[in-house]
Amino acid sequence: MTINNVEQITAFGKDNVEALVKSSTLAVKGLEELAKVYSTLANQSIEQTSAAVKALTTAKNPTEFQSIYTNLAKANFDQFVSESRKIQELTNAIVTNSFAPLNARVQALSSIVKV
Repeated sequence: MTINNVEQITAFGKDNVEALVKSSTLAVKGLEELAKVYSTLANQSIEQTSAAVKALTTAKNPTEFQSIYTNLAKANFDQFVSESRKIQELTNAIVTNSFAPLNARVQALSSIVKV
């Protein structure tokens, strides 16, 4: 093994560590963003539940109550589907971005070890 090989191995290892640190940093930032989204959703849910209870207590008869309840359930389901899609897209983006530095190192290794 020559000095040049040792230097290349050392540089490659250093780049691997840097990629790992960058990947971890991106993952933490992504998880912080995801936590903010969940926190916002929780606050919205509390507000919507309060508004729903108020709306349901204004019903003057069972038919009106059922109508209000049906409308609230449909609106909540539609919002749930929409927010679930947003969270899924955000999660996919976090995973993709977090693993990008590591994937680059795998590509670098495969370009070095051509068989």
